[in-house]
Amino acid sequence: MSVKDKVEAELHRPDFGLRVIIVWKTVKGALLLAVGITAILLRHSDIHALGVGLVEWLGIDPAGPRMAHWLDKLLSLDASTMLKVAAGAFAVGALMFVEAYGLHRRRKWAEWLTIIVTSSLIPLEVYHLAVHPSLGKVLTLVANIAIVVYLTRHHWLFKKKPAS
Repeated sequence: MSVKDKVEAELHRPDFGLRVIIVWKTVKGALLLAVGITAILLRHSDIHALGVGLVEWLGIDPAGPRMAHWLDKLLSLDASTMLKVAAGAFAVGALMFVEAYGLHRRRKWAEWLTIIVTSSLIPLEVYHLAVHPSLGKVLTLVANIAIVVYLTRHHWLFKKKPAS
């Protein structure tokens, strides 16, 4: 069997979408874990100066109107706020890992947890999209709707197996 045939067969497996969701949740959980750790490590740093340095290193003008707006927001980040960011990132990251683990183990509770959590974010995403539209917000909304629809339509992936 050629590599092309293997890839084609893999794409047509009935649980391919589920595996994509598991990877998506795991990656988001890992990124949130990294955000939480970074927030703790940088809680006593001058975040604004770090942001300006990063923007300059990337070759972007920090005085530009959009960049100056985002860099000004960094001025309000103190140690207390950074700890709150870390706590939130750890909590949501842990939820993502729980969802991914439960989906991987094909647990019915994970299907429902993922549907409820993901669908509860959709109204908030629609609001943010209406207030400040962006391509990223559109893609996030589409991805979350696709996850809810997929899990709802493929509930048979989570049926209990008969006892042996």
